[in-house]
Amino acid sequence: IVSLYNLQPTISMRSSNRVAMQQYSTPLPMAFVADMFIGAGNPGSIMEPTAGNGMLVFALDAGITHVNELDETRLSNLREQGYDKVTSQDATLPFEGTYDAVIMNPPFGNSAAKDYDGYSISGLDPQIALNALDSMGDNGRTAIIIGGNMEYAENGSIKGKKAFFSYLYDHYNVKGVIDMSGDLYQKQGTTYPTRMILIEGRRSEEERKQSTVYPPVQSKALPKVETFEQLFDAVNDLINSNEKTNGHTVLRSSERSVSPVADNASGRTDQRGRSGESTEGNAPVERVR
Repeated sequence: IVSLYNLQPTISMRSSNRVAMQQYSTPLPMAFVADMFIGAGNPGSIMEPTAGNGMLVFALDAGITHVNELDETRLSNLREQGYDKVTSQDATLPFEGTYDAVIMNPPFGNSAAKDYDGYSISGLDPQIALNALDSMGDNGRTAIIIGGNMEYAENGSIKGKKAFFSYLYDHYNVKGVIDMSGDLYQKQGTTYPTRMILIEGRRSEEERKQSTVYPPVQSKALPKVETFEQLFDAVNDLINSNEKTNGHTVLRSSERSVSPVADNASGRTDQRGRSGESTEGNAPVERVR
């Protein structure tokens, strides 16, 4: 697959529509390893909320896959590929039904902060991802490709998109977040770095009452991958790992002895409080949970 991908000419044309909708198809080898993670769960139903031309789900069974897309040209292409269900709705709005697996590479863009169970989260791509995750079954799998690499403060704690990742780790079993070199996207017309987030199941209310899971500090994070071969190995290792999450688990009874979780950007307070007043980037907060 990598050899075939390397034969692909670089996509250098950028139409106004492609720029406006941030249309960068997922590189074939990247899509393959994301599909590999999803397929390892033997899903009976799959959803892709921002499907484009269907590249991200090319190795999955079209007969059990619901694809969603706004662009009319790409929507027409999807209708010719035999998918179980093809829709065209705003991917930030709730989808009907529950799926065994969700897979997505949402477009990035600005979006006013919304409150997610006490976390103030802004940005189009995180909000599309969280909306789609609501449609994942409790024991389902999700693969998310999102822009940027992980950023950390001087003390090693997560900094970039802190509220988003804190929410993910506390509400889902995040197997790992893999930083990917921007070079992996070069053939698609950009060299912007990306991350692959792999999730296996939702944390139950009982689990969340007993403990909090935080994103790993920099020294415990997965290493950045520079090649598709390294990406394959990293995803394969997570598939075969018995660890529910690579996050840091703290028992609720011990939380008072650790540093406060609060950060002004996320709207969190320590001791799991709900302030609901702080904002991320000073954007207004809309409550959605």
